[in-house]
Amino acid sequence: MLAAGAMAAAGAGCAQESRHTLSAVADVATDWYAQRAADGAEAAHDARPNRFAALSTPAGADPKPNAGRADADQEAAKNPPAAKAPNGGPTTFPARLAGFVDPLTKRSDRVPVTLESCLRRALVNNVGLQIARFGPAIARTTVVEAEALFDPSWFMNNALGRVRQHAGTLLAGATTLLGKEWDFETGVESLLPTGATVTLAQDWTYLKSNSMFFAPNPQYASGLGLTVRQPLLRGAGVAVTKSPIVLARLDETISLAEFKVRVMNTLLEVERAYWQLVMAQTRVGALGEALAAARENQRIARRRFEEGKGKRVILSLADSAVTNREADLVAARLMLTRTSDRLKRLINDRDLPLEEPLVLEASDRPMTTPIPVGREMLQASMLTAMNSRPEMQQVDAALEQAGIRERVAHNQRLPQLDLAGAYTVTGLDPDVDGAVDEEFETNFFEWIVGLELRVPIGNRARVAAHERSRLERAQALAQHEETRQAILLDVIAAVRNLAAAEEAILATRAAREAAEQTLHDQQANVAAGAALAKDLLEAQRDLANAVVREMDAMTAYMISLADLERAKGTLLDYNNIAVAEDDADANPPAANNSN
Repeated sequence: MLAAGAMAAAGAGCAQESRHTLSAVADVATDWYAQRAADGAEAAHDARPNRFAALSTPAGADPKPNAGRADADQEAAKNPPAAKAPNGGPTTFPARLAGFVDPLTKRSDRVPVTLESCLRRALVNNVGLQIARFGPAIARTTVVEAEALFDPSWFMNNALGRVRQHAGTLLAGATTLLGKEWDFETGVESLLPTGATVTLAQDWTYLKSNSMFFAPNPQYASGLGLTVRQPLLRGAGVAVTKSPIVLARLDETISLAEFKVRVMNTLLEVERAYWQLVMAQTRVGALGEALAAARENQRIARRRFEEGKGKRVILSLADSAVTNREADLVAARLMLTRTSDRLKRLINDRDLPLEEPLVLEASDRPMTTPIPVGREMLQASMLTAMNSRPEMQQVDAALEQAGIRERVAHNQRLPQLDLAGAYTVTGLDPDVDGAVDEEFETNFFEWIVGLELRVPIGNRARVAAHERSRLERAQALAQHEETRQAILLDVIAAVRNLAAAEEAILATRAAREAAEQTLHDQQANVAAGAALAKDLLEAQRDLANAVVREMDAMTAYMISLADLERAKGTLLDYNNIAVAEDDADANPPAANNSN
């Protein structure tokens, strides 16, 4: 993102009307996410929950959470109430990595992070964004360069000369002509939007000769002249003359749209990695609880076998369950560290380097009540995408550029016909001041008006250039339609994925509740001697798997929600981030990496 640079990705905060440039975001401490359980049904037509129920604090201010619901939501998000199993004990969704040890470093260093802090860190530090933010700034320099076409230029010519030649005639006034000459000219020249070139020049000439007929001798001749050359066919008109400026501004629009695309893709990657981290934590926690339960069963089975009250096969089943849970937990821990490393790579925070054995610990939880999905959401999302996707802005600008180039190329096929005119007032005197005074008396003048015509024979080069521009415009039209269809397909797929994720949450939630009930029943049956220990082990395993599947569905829903905003082109607004111009230099800002 651009902070003190030419572009700034602004953002993070609760109120939509309160946005900051990225240089301020680096100093903003923000909180987390308002749950949408209460108002999820009201958002049937807008899949944009209030992501950040927290503050929008200016740089340097002490962040304090807003009063009211934001505090409650923040606390609920960080410390969600544990669900209760039918037997009265706490069960699903372990939030903390109790006892987690990195399988590589054998260390347990953990850094709690929120989704918003990860997004904010990525905006400031992500290497890809640091590179991409220079694109619009570079494009803006081409606009200034094109506008400079109409800047006037000052010129000066100065020449000295001597003449020695045969007279060639008795009327030359000398047998050998000797002369001195000094010529000085200065003036201003400028291009007008109509295509005309205007020159205002002042000329002084000093002449001295040995001819007896040369008078006054020496003499100063001065002239002040205005010259105008206006194209009438090729190169005529404001549209043709200003086309480089319009094309440069469209290039800037395209570059800015590309930057927005890069920002949204980065934010989506960060959010996807964050929820995958939540999923990996849940898997580690659920498998850890399953392992603890299996070890307790193993302890009971071993005690009963040693007391002669249990069978060997029950102890073997308990031993097998423990080893299987241990193997599953090792794989889950490995996946967790990989996911943490991927998220650290995306946010690229110098306080969380890849070289350090730190494992990120996600503090936020997915929303528990999904937003209803329907046809109206699909239609509204497609309409929003057509108006908001940066890719549409890119192809719109490219199509406009192709049209401009075609019109300019058509103009360049015309013959060159210029209307030229000049008016000059002159003065002559032995003294330079006298020559200038006579010049401004305007008694002596010269004017000339004429037409200049140049017709290229065959004109093949310009005809070919016009044909190429026509084909390029047709290609731009096809690319515009291809992009439109691709965007519609993205939106349709995103809405379908969101609907499927919503159904998956309901299904996996029912499955988890059934697994809890099954475990409760099997515990009672085993205690009463009506079931085998194998059934209890399977029930414990099924509950752990059900917990993981439900969290998988919930995190997939959050990813689908962000993916829908990306498909609509509103992911920046979804995260309350604005891309704005900044007049500061384009040097990368010093990142503020406070949590």
